[in-house]
Amino acid sequence: MSLPSKAQLSELSKSELIELLSQVLDRVAQLEAEVERLKHPATTSRNSSQPPSRDQKTNLPRSRRAKRKGAKPGHAKMERPLVAHPDQVVVARVARCACGTDLRQVAPQAVTRRQVTELPQVKPLVIETQQHEVQCPGCGQIHRGSLPEGLEAGRAFGPRLEATVTYLHHP
Repeated sequence: MSLPSKAQLSELSKSELIELLSQVLDRVAQLEAEVERLKHPATTSRNSSQPPSRDQKTNLPRSRRAKRKGAKPGHAKMERPLVAHPDQVVVARVARCACGTDLRQVAPQAVTRRQVTELPQVKPLVIETQQHEVQCPGCGQIHRGSLPEGLEAGRAFGPRLEATVTYLHHP
């Protein structure tokens, strides 16, 4: 829409002025709507407390979209080699055919090997020490047995989980 100059406005008829004013008002309404839209942008994780997972990823430029995970096309496949002597072997033999024939004695044409590496369950090792305390019948002095190195009471390494119980035996 091109606006006429001030000199041209005075030469326009009433109907032309009304048409021009109508176009101007339509354009003003469009601009006001645009201003309102820009005042209140769509909520994203950057301008609200919305989590990033709710953001619309399609509106982001290609460089900021989530990158493809895993190996890129053409990358050489890397696999862990099979262990020669696994700790446990589970054999999955075929017992019967759908027609009812017993297949347990038929030699396999191929054997597919797969290995799963499992970490063993961590179990604490509890070592109890029993330190004997005796009284010398000759002089009355009390003696206590020596604990082995590394198992002394109050040892300085590792988390100290120690419970001490003293049993008194009276003859």
